[in-house]
Amino acid sequence: MKTVGVLGGMGPQATMDFEARFHRVAQRMIPPRWNAGYPPLVVFYLRHPPMRCDAEGRPRSPLEPDPRLLEAARRLGSASDVLVIAANWPHRFAPEIEQASGRRVLNMIALAVDEVGRRRWRRVGVVGLGDPVVYTTPLVEIGVECEILAPGLRDALDLGIGALMEGREGEEQRAAARRAVEDLRARQVDGILLGCTEIPLLLGAAGEGADLLNPLQLLAEAVVRLAIQESS
Repeated sequence: MKTVGVLGGMGPQATMDFEARFHRVAQRMIPPRWNAGYPPLVVFYLRHPPMRCDAEGRPRSPLEPDPRLLEAARRLGSASDVLVIAANWPHRFAPEIEQASGRRVLNMIALAVDEVGRRRWRRVGVVGLGDPVVYTTPLVEIGVECEILAPGLRDALDLGIGALMEGREGEEQRAAARRAVEDLRARQVDGILLGCTEIPLLLGAAGEGADLLNPLQLLAEAVVRLAIQESS
């Protein structure tokens, strides 16, 4: 089986969620044999923003990857056959990450956009950290109408995402995520794309609805399939 490299830590809880999903998918797809029924996995936890920031922690313009992100990609590339990024926003640097690592990045954004097309959703609610352009831009390009949150709901959700990254989320933050989903459902969308890896964790059991699309689950399924197929 091929070795999978995970560029993670943005945030840490979502990376752990990906690892758990990866192992559950492997248990379904690969005959279990003690601890041997899984593709090899190398995980790097970044402890800083993926982009260059100013002294106040705001992203610099124009956007550029932090050199430490690319160094992490290089190190992962030396130890793995394919890379995944366990966060949505850093996929904006996927070409630079592929160049630094010398490995293919299995792109979570592309997987999710393809899944929207497969489900024939034409009107999609999109939630994420800030303005979820990482998803709305490619969705609009394929003719999908996108609904996003109004500033007040978005700000509350952003605070909840930050709290979860810091390990201090509570009912207030979980309620903000539920309100965000309820708001988009009320607009009669075909489905809702959970465009930040922390949102399913804030939603808990409410994040498993049939009208909800979790890109991290798609990524786990796709990379296990790839690890199996490319080994044959």
